[in-house]
Amino acid sequence: MRLREIGMTPKGIKILGFSAVVAVLGAAYSLERDRVGSGMKNAGAVFPGLMGSINSIGRVVIDHREKTLTMVRDSAGNWSMNESDGYSVSAKVADKVMVQLADLNYYESKTKKRSLYDRLHVEDPKGKESRAHKIQVFDSKGIKLVDLIAGRKRHNLVGVRKQGVYIRKPGNDQTWLAAGELSLETKPSGWLVRKIVDIKEKNILSVVVTHPDGEVLNISKDDPKARNFTLHDIPEGKTLEYETDPDNIAAVVEQLELDDVRKAGYLNFVDDQTTRAEFITRDGLKLVFRVLEKDKGQWAEVKAIANKLDASSNSGKAPVDVAKEINARVNGWIYKLPSFKGSRLMRRMADMVKDKTPKS
Repeated sequence: MRLREIGMTPKGIKILGFSAVVAVLGAAYSLERDRVGSGMKNAGAVFPGLMGSINSIGRVVIDHREKTLTMVRDSAGNWSMNESDGYSVSAKVADKVMVQLADLNYYESKTKKRSLYDRLHVEDPKGKESRAHKIQVFDSKGIKLVDLIAGRKRHNLVGVRKQGVYIRKPGNDQTWLAAGELSLETKPSGWLVRKIVDIKEKNILSVVVTHPDGEVLNISKDDPKARNFTLHDIPEGKTLEYETDPDNIAAVVEQLELDDVRKAGYLNFVDDQTTRAEFITRDGLKLVFRVLEKDKGQWAEVKAIANKLDASSNSGKAPVDVAKEINARVNGWIYKLPSFKGSRLMRRMADMVKDKTPKS
């Protein structure tokens, strides 16, 4: 059958082809709009004027699922966290987030459909499985400067700002892709001043760990050039499973940082439930940890004692001065330790040894 017999001319075919392309493109556009929104480009700050108000900020609130973090700044500019009993927040971290918020710019409008919010991670931040984060910022008088739901990040944007984040303002159905970086930590450790102590493993002479039931682990390295620490009093017929296990215990106090913190009295360190660990350094400093397990985590009370008053440490400071510096930071507080550090202080002899391999 010829084309002309059915009323189809080459010109008609071209028109039909063009119409089909338009229809396909229209369907694709509609599909993409249903996925992420209209895709219309926009510009302008998400929070105009915030940069000029940064010095007046007095409170920041982060909500994620069932967790809330509240950071407050006093008149002297010092930050602290309510949920961690007023422990110091890193001003560097807090100020960075405020600048990031002030630097956010609208980049592209997205969906208004609530059914698609979870794809952008801008759903209800209080939902049990929510991946959204809500941040509110107030000035010193309680006036709200920022109210934002932040979602999934985007990378490789076109323009000066290569990073982006999907956002939505509470009470508004419209979602946006905003240009700019925004890092909102939902764990206390992401905001707090984390340092507890920092004594290098090579400066540790010995460690004695005493468990509540009386079991004692004693490790030492008399020769600082020795490869590994020695675990003493290994039962007959047993040997270390891993040579580095004692080293890992000695290294607990190197770059030891908190996961969370509370004021002393938050936990009761009763003797029959508390593990005691004593670290002795080569320059005469003693660190005493009292450790209690709670909710599968380890909480510690820390104290520093100068055994040699006239010695000098590797840092050039006398142990008595190092002890004063540490105690000024840790007195009155108990710390939740990172699990990879705290769990080492709970190890038993049975966890570290194995049967000797019979000789063939």
